[in-house]
Amino acid sequence: MNIKLTLPDNIIREYPAGTTLLEVSRDFAGNYQSPIVEGVFKGIGTDLQKPLTEDGSVDFIVRDTEEGMRVYVRSLLFLFLVAIKKLRPEVKIEARNSLGSALFCEITNGIVLSKYDLQALEDYMKKLVAQAEPIVYQHITKKEAEKLLREREEEDRLELLQSIPEDHLLTIYFLQDCGEYFFGPMLPDCSYLKLFELISYENGIVINYPEPGAMEELDVFVDSPKLNKMFHEMEEWSTMLKCNTVAKLNSIIKAGYAKTIIQVAEALHEKKIAAIADEITDKGKDVHLVLIAGPSSSGKTTFAQRLSIQLVVNGIRPVPISMDDYYKERLNTPRKADGSYDFESVEAIDLELFNDHLQRLLAGETVKIPKYNFRTGLREYRGRELKLSDDAVLIVEGIHGLNERISAVVPARNKLKVYISALTPMSLDEYNRIQTTDMRLLRRLVRDSQFRSHDALMTLKLWDDVRRGEEKYIFPFQEEADIIFNTTLVYEFAVLKKYAEPLLQGVPETEAVYTNAQRLLDLLSHVTPLDKELIPQNSILREFVGGSAFKEAL
Repeated sequence: MNIKLTLPDNIIREYPAGTTLLEVSRDFAGNYQSPIVEGVFKGIGTDLQKPLTEDGSVDFIVRDTEEGMRVYVRSLLFLFLVAIKKLRPEVKIEARNSLGSALFCEITNGIVLSKYDLQALEDYMKKLVAQAEPIVYQHITKKEAEKLLREREEEDRLELLQSIPEDHLLTIYFLQDCGEYFFGPMLPDCSYLKLFELISYENGIVINYPEPGAMEELDVFVDSPKLNKMFHEMEEWSTMLKCNTVAKLNSIIKAGYAKTIIQVAEALHEKKIAAIADEITDKGKDVHLVLIAGPSSSGKTTFAQRLSIQLVVNGIRPVPISMDDYYKERLNTPRKADGSYDFESVEAIDLELFNDHLQRLLAGETVKIPKYNFRTGLREYRGRELKLSDDAVLIVEGIHGLNERISAVVPARNKLKVYISALTPMSLDEYNRIQTTDMRLLRRLVRDSQFRSHDALMTLKLWDDVRRGEEKYIFPFQEEADIIFNTTLVYEFAVLKKYAEPLLQGVPETEAVYTNAQRLLDLLSHVTPLDKELIPQNSILREFVGGSAFKEAL
């Protein structure tokens, strides 16, 4: 029996039923510059080892894409875990957070590995790569999975199974004789994982891997101590609350303790924002400028408002200036390679005018502040004049706030740079993290629907471009920050579910981003929903779900 497949470029071919996506991909590998690492069947991303038993559309995901790198890193982590289990089975590992193009894994039971241990682990991994050791894809029933997890005493994973239908088949992967469950497709064998290194780092190990598009060379690992410290703080705090996994969050919600977790999470935010205001106050008249930067959907607007309130409490008058008002006029805006305007480039800001105004304001002069008209692409002057009093501090929010070119005329001692992002500590289990980029994308999907009349399709289509801008203009400067503030809330995944799910379900199967929508829906399917009524009106999360006390400023 043959099945009919609609392939890339609308090619239609017949294959024997049971042919895997891997076998089909070999007929098209020459059409791509990067290796195929994942299949897409009927719009849903799936393992290349999936056998096809019915007609449908087929597409492929290559390694040098964001989704392709998820597959690559997931498989590299599995290879590392197998090496640990074979050579040092007493070592307990948890996958923590990304550090650029590297993954930090914490040793949770205090064992210290020497450089010789790391070399032995690396050699073992490379041996499996050289052998093209297969990563075997296998289905098991929910009951079989429950039995396996009970034997392994993995309570978090057992709890997550509650959201899965009884007749649903689960995918488990085997590398040699080590079986593991991962939330997402894996590579078919280890030969794809040729370049990596293990580095001793703090109380664990960093797995360094290549950047997408530069897979033939391994960049030197660049430490991000400030960012990693913030990850650690949030992980320790969420662990203390026993709310560091989706399973634990679900249990808290089902037990009726959601209100307590919300109150504690919001109190932590308020305490940390107050501490930043105190730091500015303690510097006396030295700090005249506070620059707030962060990637999309990090909560910059609400953070700036709440910081301003705390400054007023301390007797300081915050004066906001929007960096957006200093865009160059449309005629002078830089363009991308495709000819479209590059509004996210630092060159899109009139750096000369902005620095001139900063210098004059801090010198006590009166300055006429522009207002940028995004409809006409022209800068207008509508009569707003500004002069700083002795008790005033300029508050500037914008994606380029950490770039020194933005405020080059202001000495370092007279300004404070704050970087904010949603660095989620939440994970599905010890090996399956919820990525910060996914949490921010969920926030943006909900906010764009609530306040910008954008459906999920539009938001998802724009997301890759947003991410490219962040990688180029924001992330390289994050370690330049004087302070890093984490806007994540341990309960927010449950609140965002209620709003994001119907939006994602509305993405048509015919659209390329349907695959990403289905991946996010699968992620959301594991969490118990939570209503927003318990969230205080000044919460950063209100910036996305609505009902903010600062809604006029949003």
